[in-house]
Amino acid sequence: MKILEVIPYSCDRDLMGVLRLLSGKCCVCRKDLHGNAVNISSKDRDVLLFSRNIWIPEGARCCSDHKIGDQLSKEAIDAIKPFAIRHQELKSADVQLLLNKSQNHFENEKRRFNFDDPRGLNDDEYPLLTSLSKDDFNELIEIISTSGIRNSSNRSIRTAIGIYLCKLRLGLSNRLLACMFQLQDKRIVSKIIDNARQAILKTFVPYYLGFGHVSRQDVIDHHTTTIARELMNGGGSNAAIVVIDGTYIYIQKSRNNQFQRKTFNLYKKRSLLKPMMIVTTTGYIVACIGPFFSDFNNNDASIMKDILLRNTDNILNWLEEHDILVVDRGFRDSISVMQALGLDVAMPPFLDGQKQFSAEVGNQSRCITKVRWVVEAANRRIKEFKYFANTIQNSSLIYLESDLSIVCALINRYQPPIATSKPEDSQVGQRIMKLLHQKNKIQLLLEENNLIKRTSQWETINHDEIIDCFPIMSEEDVGDLTFGVFQLKRARSYAEEKCSTTDLTGIVDYTIQRCKSISNLIRVPTQSAHSNRITYHPTIQFTNEQILGWWCDCFTGARFLGCCSHISSAIWFLGCERWQTQKRHMPSGSYMNFATDAIQVSDFYDSSDGDNDDNSRYSLA
Repeated sequence: MKILEVIPYSCDRDLMGVLRLLSGKCCVCRKDLHGNAVNISSKDRDVLLFSRNIWIPEGARCCSDHKIGDQLSKEAIDAIKPFAIRHQELKSADVQLLLNKSQNHFENEKRRFNFDDPRGLNDDEYPLLTSLSKDDFNELIEIISTSGIRNSSNRSIRTAIGIYLCKLRLGLSNRLLACMFQLQDKRIVSKIIDNARQAILKTFVPYYLGFGHVSRQDVIDHHTTTIARELMNGGGSNAAIVVIDGTYIYIQKSRNNQFQRKTFNLYKKRSLLKPMMIVTTTGYIVACIGPFFSDFNNNDASIMKDILLRNTDNILNWLEEHDILVVDRGFRDSISVMQALGLDVAMPPFLDGQKQFSAEVGNQSRCITKVRWVVEAANRRIKEFKYFANTIQNSSLIYLESDLSIVCALINRYQPPIATSKPEDSQVGQRIMKLLHQKNKIQLLLEENNLIKRTSQWETINHDEIIDCFPIMSEEDVGDLTFGVFQLKRARSYAEEKCSTTDLTGIVDYTIQRCKSISNLIRVPTQSAHSNRITYHPTIQFTNEQILGWWCDCFTGARFLGCCSHISSAIWFLGCERWQTQKRHMPSGSYMNFATDAIQVSDFYDSSDGDNDDNSRYSLA
């Protein structure tokens, strides 16, 4: 090897840059090395050689902070600067080795989705492809590396896990994954996915899913919200509170008639399977049991009885007497079994033939739904993995339980809680419990004065006639009244339909009805979102400083722990939206222009009195 004269780096960029190896110095940041120094791998030296034209001598060292796993970070690669330029002669063996390395580097560069190179995908692309951040993905790889899975000629461990997570996150076919990752065919992808699945099931899932991975006391101490403890247990901390509900996984129709009957759901009119989700009040998934069939005999109540009586996943060993199970109305036929086992059940009540819940019953129902919504949010997180949002092929059903378990474990480990406690939640919960059994004063006022059905007692006015006497509010103030965000999200839709425009900041026609005998009592006729023939009458009493109360004739409108969407829409528009000056772009306002409404005509009829067909005439009615 012949070393020519060292030329300063800034003189010539066409030659190969060489980084001088300084004893005791980091070759990235040039700081003194300490006990945390590590060698730069040959793979990183090759990357620098072919991508940046910088040669690093063997044995060069750097600070451990510059590496992710066993490879240099992208920031470290960019920070390395060559020290000098020099020429050197290579032996034939060195040339052959250099050519082989350059060919391998060229092949890797053709791969757009490269999990082996920590610098191949940026921080935004990892969540899009795998649902995990880059750091979380690297942590998962470290955990899975202990499972016994090994690198192979087709893929590395990182690539195997990356392909499997892409399958779950994006719901792509194996053929398309083979194209993305430049593999020979879909059979190789299937084998890679199976290896990754087994590795994750072995070393990851048991620690983040199932009744065996988390203790009952840990759920009470760390996975129970303050508001749930106040509403369900009176503030006590001696009972575990879990929320239970089933979710839907759509599957293909089957030529097996028996299987088709067992999986056809009469409610959804589709073939599907039903996993049963058991989550805490923070949204942490304790267990995912199933999937179960979805025919008439496999409703939520039947599935729940099966889980309890079979002691699936040792659920009865985990639960204790007077623990609280929060469920929806579909579990009504299993309540007796749960109570016989010493468990307390919180379930929303039924109308039982009435047109409206009473204020007390409506308040109790709202307290339950205030806690129960987290299971719906947990189900939504699962469906964010498009594999479960799509229709699953029947050939993949053998892996469905494993795939569900893996996704739930990933959610538990790498996603934040759905619901968290706030400092004021304890006081809010105590205030709610004091109001729980009170009657709706506005309803009593309307009934005493016979104002519900007597339309003659109401005069129609435009909203600007009460502009000075209705309180000005922020959306946060309205949210405090609704006791949740759903009603606030629905408020704009009702207001836009009433005004026949999506631009609510300008001059709009928003008619209301004011009581002739009580001037601070108004009602806002609102079209039902589900029926053309139903109009509701949310009624509000107010002063210029606050909302005194409300009532609506919809089936949940009597409660005052929160309010229905019709009331929230009226309060939101009158107290908040009409004072806004900045327009909000609402694309939904143009949706009606994207489809054609077929002209409504009657049947054709014969307008001729004679029998001669030549004289027949037809007309529109």
